[in-house]
Amino acid sequence: MTDSFLRQRRNLFIINGILIFACLAKVKISKLTFAGISFSGFGNAAVIYSFLWIILGYFLYRFVVFFLEEEKDKFSNFWVREMSTNVDKKLKTIASKKGDKLNDGSGFSYYHTKENNWLLHYQIYVEGDYGEGSEVVENIKLPILRSQIFFAQLLSILRFCALSPALTNYILPLALSSYVIYTAGFTEWEGSLVAIFT
Repeated sequence: MTDSFLRQRRNLFIINGILIFACLAKVKISKLTFAGISFSGFGNAAVIYSFLWIILGYFLYRFVVFFLEEEKDKFSNFWVREMSTNVDKKLKTIASKKGDKLNDGSGFSYYHTKENNWLLHYQIYVEGDYGEGSEVVENIKLPILRSQIFFAQLLSILRFCALSPALTNYILPLALSSYVIYTAGFTEWEGSLVAIFT
């Protein structure tokens, strides 16, 4: 991750932590210290809570912008890696069940198969015209049913969501922000969005 994206991610975690703590602890702000200056006796504490929500919105916006600008390709690479690792093996297993001698160099690609309307293209070795022991390569097109690779796809999705850096780098900050907005924004706490805007 780039340093700028790491800063956006850190800021998003901090403001989420402040808001969820304030909500769960039922914080009532009576004093605020900012840049060495203390403020107390607020007549309208909703302004402070509004300010925190605006900061959350700003950091969430910045996180998304920096993700799209700097990290989207890395996120996609994690996805492609997981899908290719599991589903490509399954495609090779499906092809090998026919009992043919596979050409391992032909590749068994999930994405190539998907682009070809679920038609797997691969090669096998067959006996050539030059007598016993001679081999030639034959191209094969094998229709693939989505049900044949369903569990391999499911495993890829689970590994992507739970066991890849995409979880902590990209998914968790968004999931936490969604949780904070839902939990702290729509409760009876005095700093909730519902309380501020009603």
